[in-house]
Amino acid sequence: MVRIKAPLDILTYSVVLLGLLPLFSWLDVPVQIVTVAACVGGVVSDRRQHYLLGPKLATVLTFTFFAIYLMQLNLSNVVPPAVNLLALLLSIRLVTEKQGRHYLQIFVLSLFCLAGSSLLSLSMLYLPALILMVTGVTIGLVLLTFYHRDPSLRLNRAQITTLLKTAAILPIGSLLLMMVLFVILPRTQFPLWNFLNPKASATTGFSEQVRPGAFASNSAVKTLAFRAECDQLGAQDLYWRGTVLNTIEGSTWKRTAPQREQSRLVGGKPATCTITLPATNKRFLFTLDRPVSLEGIQFHQHGDLVFQSRWPLRKSVSYQCQSRLGGQWQLQSAVDEALYLETPTTLSPRVQQIAAQVRQQTNDPRQRIALIEQFFRDQQLAYATTDLPDPTAPIDEFLFVKKRGYCEFFASSFALLLRLCDVPARLVGGYHGGDYNNLGGYYLITEDLAHVWVEALVDNQWQRIDPSRYAANAETALLASRQQGLSLAKRTMDSLEYLWTQVIINFDLNSQISLVRNSGRQLKGLVPDISSIVRGGLILLALLLSAATLLWWLKYRQTTPQQRLLKRYQNALQKRYHLERLSSTRGLIEQARQLNNADCLKFAQRYSAMLYGNRPFSEADYQRLHALIDNILQDTGDVN
Repeated sequence: MVRIKAPLDILTYSVVLLGLLPLFSWLDVPVQIVTVAACVGGVVSDRRQHYLLGPKLATVLTFTFFAIYLMQLNLSNVVPPAVNLLALLLSIRLVTEKQGRHYLQIFVLSLFCLAGSSLLSLSMLYLPALILMVTGVTIGLVLLTFYHRDPSLRLNRAQITTLLKTAAILPIGSLLLMMVLFVILPRTQFPLWNFLNPKASATTGFSEQVRPGAFASNSAVKTLAFRAECDQLGAQDLYWRGTVLNTIEGSTWKRTAPQREQSRLVGGKPATCTITLPATNKRFLFTLDRPVSLEGIQFHQHGDLVFQSRWPLRKSVSYQCQSRLGGQWQLQSAVDEALYLETPTTLSPRVQQIAAQVRQQTNDPRQRIALIEQFFRDQQLAYATTDLPDPTAPIDEFLFVKKRGYCEFFASSFALLLRLCDVPARLVGGYHGGDYNNLGGYYLITEDLAHVWVEALVDNQWQRIDPSRYAANAETALLASRQQGLSLAKRTMDSLEYLWTQVIINFDLNSQISLVRNSGRQLKGLVPDISSIVRGGLILLALLLSAATLLWWLKYRQTTPQQRLLKRYQNALQKRYHLERLSSTRGLIEQARQLNNADCLKFAQRYSAMLYGNRPFSEADYQRLHALIDNILQDTGDVN
């Protein structure tokens, strides 16, 4: 025999774990320690029936924690104090005595903890956690009903199994309702909680300005930048455009929006990408270089083909990008060459000397670019992320002293030399490379792939130049690291994460409107005729009859021959004597004597004798009893 409290406690702690685990990494370290200790202490206390906290001490701790975290609350810091407080309240409840209402409190606090984790990170693990939580709480409430009526109730294993199977049916309705509400409930264009819990702007690989030498080292951060769903492309085409930096102040490159600059993209191979960006506070929309247009998002397009969202990207978005691989940009309007030829007031003499030598050798811009490229190769520059030049004179030290740096050093120094050689130039910031996931048909672009390259204006066309490719170790340090590929396990997990993002996270108001419109078009396209309606009706009728037959057969198999015999006898009594229902408390023999029917009395006596006399029913017994039932229905004859 098993006490009802045992499965209830197991289910309760399972619900607690489902609520705390998604939230655990976001809790303060002291709170993490307290929650782990409370879970262990709660299990031990329940087994020994001796609890660590009494009601008074638990109340004092509750008010103390409320006061501590209430002082931390402000409009820019709401969610972290709230989730820490929820975890502490749940911990207190675990190590105190548990009655019926206390189990309810644990269920509610666990649900709030799981909901709180969704305000911090909504990963794909949230959905299975939510499904298991709903299932656990629903079954727990059923067990709690029995526990509340009799805390000492004991059930055998068969009864426990039957109870749990019956209770497991209840969550199905809740989960179906959740699915319906997810589809039909209206959504806002922006997250509800952003005004209470604004997302901090994180420092990532992509930057809106370039300053070589700002850091002594540059560590790669392999966090998600975006995903681009498209056909697999060549490595030379994997340039993802984000911003253009056209103004230099000292050693820092910044962006100035170009005025009245227009260009036209000619030639190239058409390519379409669906790009999915995670939530940020920025507005830059990344495109496959070279972009033509975007669809699926409201944007502003600048003359240098930089695309920006009209609002900060506070939620994950998806949009389509139309590009032309290898196309050429031809200017259709006058360009402010002074903007693209501007140089710092203070320059290294060695840098100026190199530029002067290039100018003296030729006046042709293309030849000048080729000479600067050859200079980079001759310098035997190394692509590196450690032991970098200091910020005092980063370009001079990169080219002539340390001769090592990453893409910002290569691009900044190359663009500066171009400008000193009277070739208009600018920097382009974005990403280069990507890991193709053939399971999902998309590129995974991470922050460690952030890259800067150069565009030079030659013959009224902007040409892409990637100076990092001139590094002596470019093949091993730059190109190989951007084409490593993903293992099968990583591809599978990332495909599931991408599916979660597309189906759940990005299902917004626009998705709901599109769903309604597409459904309307499909309904309008349906032109039913009489024959199809009749055919469909017959098929539906056949399915219903088959289902009814199957249900009847399953129900028939679940009853024994004795039960079916008794059921026929009861139906005969109701039909013969016009009874609405038979008494459930009166025995067969007593009932037969009251009806004053000899056949009924014989049936009751023989049936009871065989049923309770440990004598199996023979085929002859069944025939005689069925004959008595026939006599009852006909009200004739006598059977021996």
